[in-house]
Amino acid sequence: MDNLRKRLLGLTDNKLDYVIARSKTTSVRKACSDIDISTSTLYGWDDREDLEQLANELKVDRYLEIEMKLRDALPDAVDVIIDGIYKDRDGKRYSTRFRSACEILDRGIGKPTQQINQNNNGEVEIVVRYADGRRNDTDSA
Repeated sequence: MDNLRKRLLGLTDNKLDYVIARSKTTSVRKACSDIDISTSTLYGWDDREDLEQLANELKVDRYLEIEMKLRDALPDAVDVIIDGIYKDRDGKRYSTRFRSACEILDRGIGKPTQQINQNNNGEVEIVVRYADGRRNDTDSA
């Protein structure tokens, strides 16, 4: 991280802005647009490949830092949820802490799959509305 920081601090303002923007997007064009430079300006830079590498390293560093913080928060999130079982009986509200704990768990161990109960007996109604206001709602598929 120290080496990455030193390399970032050695950049000019425009190049630093580009690396930061590029680390947050998957598109070179979007990164250039975000910092208001033309792509031709970027392609004129001799160290463009180095900047791409820096942007990637910054992105990975950010992801790792967030992942480690989430991992560290998992035990506390579980405790909040378990505490809620008992506090809820007493009528105490702790919904904000509970929602936060659930968010941490969803990000840390994955969100459970959600089932969709769809019961339409295979019938679908199609309603066509024309620009002049007429309707055709007798068709079904």
